[in-house]
Amino acid sequence: MKNIVLNVLAAVGAFSVAVGLMQGVVQEFITFADPINEMAMCVFMLMAGTVFTGVAVSDIKEKLQS
Repeated sequence: MKNIVLNVLAAVGAFSVAVGLMQGVVQEFITFADPINEMAMCVFMLMAGTVFTGVAVSDIKEKLQS
């Protein structure tokens, strides 16, 4: 159960950072050298959120089967 909660929290955090990057909130705290860096960070956060969501769903599916 602990792993599921941690993975869901990590997914929510990654998606929150990605949305913050898209809306420009993060740029108030972090200065990026180039817009490509911002886009790469956003894509990385979206991929990380997707991976964490997939792992959480896999853990839930495994928990339900046992």
